[in-house]
Amino acid sequence: MAGPIVRFRQIEEDLEALGQADRTRWLGKGIAFFLVGMLEKILVADTLAAWIDPAFLNYESLSTAGVWLAVLGYTFQLYFDFCGYSDMAIGLGYMFGIRIPINFNSPYKALDPPDFWRRWHISLSTCLRDYLYIPLGGNRGGRWATNRNLLLTMLIGGLWHGANWTFVIWGLYHGLLLIAHRSLAVFWGKLPAVVRQFAMLILACVGWVLFRAADFDSATELLRRMFIPTSGASLTDWFPFFPVLACAAFWAMWGPNCFDLFQNYVWRRWHGPVFAILFGICVGLIVGGGNSPFLYFQF
Repeated sequence: MAGPIVRFRQIEEDLEALGQADRTRWLGKGIAFFLVGMLEKILVADTLAAWIDPAFLNYESLSTAGVWLAVLGYTFQLYFDFCGYSDMAIGLGYMFGIRIPINFNSPYKALDPPDFWRRWHISLSTCLRDYLYIPLGGNRGGRWATNRNLLLTMLIGGLWHGANWTFVIWGLYHGLLLIAHRSLAVFWGKLPAVVRQFAMLILACVGWVLFRAADFDSATELLRRMFIPTSGASLTDWFPFFPVLACAAFWAMWGPNCFDLFQNYVWRRWHGPVFAILFGICVGLIVGGGNSPFLYFQF
C-alpha cells in the first residue's frame, strides 16, 4: 500500500520462475529482513512515537530545546517506521521467492540533497525522476530549465503526499535545496564529510517540520521556536527519551541497514531460536501497546 513501488520488469524474472524455484532459497533471508523491519517499527519507531506524538500535540508549551528534541525524534521515528515497513515488505517478498528492490539506503548518511533523495524512498524518487523530471526535460535545457524541472518535480512530489499546503511547501523546500546545491556544489564538496552529513540532517529536520505539522500556522510556530530562543516546559521529563533517541540516531547515521546486514546472508542453526524470541517480544509489545499504524499509510 505504501511501497516499495515495484515495477514489473524488476520482478518479472522471479515471477516467471516461481513454478520451478526452490521455496527455501531465500526463506531465511526473508525472515531476517522481516524481523529486523519489525524491530525497527516496534522497538524504535513506536517507542519514539510515545514521546513525540504528545509533544507535537502540545508544541506551544515546548521550549526551543524541547522543539528540537521533538523534531529530531520525529526525524528518526519516520525513518524507522517507513524503513521498517519497507524491510518487512521486502522480507515477505523473499519468503515467496520475489526480490523487491531496496527502498531505503541509510538516508541520514547522505552528504547533500541529491544524495539524500538517492537514498530516501528510492522507489518513489526514481518514479519522480523517470516519469516527471526526465519527461519535463531533465537537465537537457540549460541551467534555468533544469532548475524549473527540479522545482516542478519536487512540488508534484510534495502534493503526491496529500492535498495540504504543508506538503506543497515541503516539496518546494526540497526543490530549492536541490537547486541551491547545484550552485554551491563546489564549495559544499570541500567541507569535511561529517560537517556535510550533520548539515544535511539539520536541513532534513527543517523539512520534516513542514511534513509533520497539521497546518501551515503550526509549522511556522514550530520553526520559530526552533530558531528563536523560547522558554517552555522543563526537559526533565524527557530524560528516559534520550537513550532511545541516541540509539536511533547512531543506528540511522552510522549503523548498517538491512541490505548491509544481509547482502550475503547465510542461515545458521542458532538464528531460529534468537529470531523466535525477538519475534515473540515484538508480538507482545504489539498486543500490549495497542494500535500503531504505519505512518505512510496516511499518504
